[in-house]
Amino acid sequence: MDDFWHALVANFAVVGTVFALWTLAQEWLHRHRRPVRQFALGTFMGLSAMATIVFAVEGQPGVLLDLRSAPLAIAGLFGGPLAAVIAAVLTGSYRIAVGGAGMVHGLISIGIVALIGVIVHLVLNGRTPRAVHIIGVAAAIALVSLLTTLTVPALTEALKAMAAPAAALIFVATLLAGFVVTRGEARSAERDLMSAALTRSPEYFYIKDRSSRFVAANLHVAQNAGYDRPEQLLGKTDFDLTDKARAEQLLQEEQEIMRSGRPMLARKERLVDAGGRERWYLTSKVALHNADGEPIGIAGTTRDITEQQRLEAALTDSRNLLSYAVHEMSDGLAMFDRNGYLVYCNERYRSLFPLTGTVRKPGAHIRDILVRVVETGEQLNLGDPEVWLQVVAGSLSKHSEEQVNLFDGRWLLIKTRPTDEGAAMVVISDITTVKQAEGELRSLTTELKLLAETDGLTGLMNRRSFDGRLAEELERSQVERRAFSLVMFDVDWFKSYNDTLGHPAGDECLRVVGRCLRMALLRHGDLAARYGGEEFVAILPNTDEDSAFVVADRVRAALAELGLPHPATLNRIVTLSAGVASYGSDEARRSAGQLLSRADEALYDAKAGGRNRVVGWTPRDKARVSP
Repeated sequence: MDDFWHALVANFAVVGTVFALWTLAQEWLHRHRRPVRQFALGTFMGLSAMATIVFAVEGQPGVLLDLRSAPLAIAGLFGGPLAAVIAAVLTGSYRIAVGGAGMVHGLISIGIVALIGVIVHLVLNGRTPRAVHIIGVAAAIALVSLLTTLTVPALTEALKAMAAPAAALIFVATLLAGFVVTRGEARSAERDLMSAALTRSPEYFYIKDRSSRFVAANLHVAQNAGYDRPEQLLGKTDFDLTDKARAEQLLQEEQEIMRSGRPMLARKERLVDAGGRERWYLTSKVALHNADGEPIGIAGTTRDITEQQRLEAALTDSRNLLSYAVHEMSDGLAMFDRNGYLVYCNERYRSLFPLTGTVRKPGAHIRDILVRVVETGEQLNLGDPEVWLQVVAGSLSKHSEEQVNLFDGRWLLIKTRPTDEGAAMVVISDITTVKQAEGELRSLTTELKLLAETDGLTGLMNRRSFDGRLAEELERSQVERRAFSLVMFDVDWFKSYNDTLGHPAGDECLRVVGRCLRMALLRHGDLAARYGGEEFVAILPNTDEDSAFVVADRVRAALAELGLPHPATLNRIVTLSAGVASYGSDEARRSAGQLLSRADEALYDAKAGGRNRVVGWTPRDKARVSP
């Protein structure tokens, strides 16, 4: 019986040794792909099972009691079909070589145990086995081992008694082996996850030992140092990677961090790469300590911030340029928040308001500023101050434009533009020059209009202006049912006057006639115009024929009294002839063309009747002549 337990303990030691070796092998195998790891697991477990057979208890010839089921089950559970087949083939081949009465039952047990492990592996579908799965597999293979042992023909009572303890030991061995492999798999997965994260990380991550030698680094660090894989960097120092001065600086820096325990965080530095390009980096380093608090190395991370630095520099330049532009702009600029407080203004904004500039500073409320405007009288034409305060303060919430006149004669255009967040931007422009130009333009327009409507020689209305005014006044008289008269004048023998005395004298003669006509029209509404050449007209609203005769004869007499010499006439002075045409207040149908035609007919009759007279229009056989 003692030999039995010695043999089983030896089996247990073999299993433990194999799994200890497997744990060490995982450190190396985790770098390889899954089929390689499964092949290695199957081979390890197959050799382990063979070793247990070597140290098996042989209670009777050919009948073996051992712990082969434990490594076989582990091969199937953790390695899947490939590992299970390799382990089963190796173990089965060796069991066949051993032979004996229990060979067939032993092969059956090998196949069933491997199959149990594979089935659970497939059910888990790649997930890591949990404790319940390991316990279940251990119990199942212990039961299979017990049953296959008890079913061997002609089994002695001594072996039957040893079958149960052997099955129990198989259960324990499988349980412990499963937990060991699970822990190793978990550590490998964690290591793979960390390795993948470090490799894929956009930053440069590395770990150095106490002598500042690289013991771990990600791919970015290796490539930056000129290597293809991180493994090529291990064991090297900064003296192998950069110039001596730079390497000594880094070594002193890292040794000081480990000595003092103070980390170096977010240090920004500028370097020039191999291509001569400027690069910016942000580096952090911390000391690593063992359980006793002793420094054992350093961990560092470096981030390339060249693009960020470039953007920050561009942003700073843009901000400075914007600040300069706002400060130097010709317009005043102010920003008010949603509550009406001034949050920003440029110097131009304050200078545009000489009496209230001192209160127009960030932090001032719009109402306080406006109250100061009222108190100083800075702005003219405010109306009711309280109403004005409410209106202007409320204008920050809507688009508005307002022209204001200041006490010193200047004009400002204030434009308010609210934002979506409730704030408001106010732009103030000095439009004094524009307002002055507008005034000058209005004056010029009036002057041009006057020139366009005035005869340049006499100063009276010209023909174009006369036509428009005649139509307007005639229409008004028709609507108001008032009398209306028109007088047409002509200078007698003017052509001979021009031929005798010359055109300058003729122009002066026409100017004299114009003055006489203007002076004779005493009412505000009467209008005089030069009709063309030596012809003149007078529009006499609200004037009947008799009154028109009086006005026309007053003009004729005024010119005659001047005695303007005319050598080519019998009277030896310049005289006028006039034709009068009128509409009575009861005449509804009126026409400018008809009225002009009648006045012209009357003027013709005056000329035909001897000149220097006034004739009123009547039908051709009833002409009215002034005495």
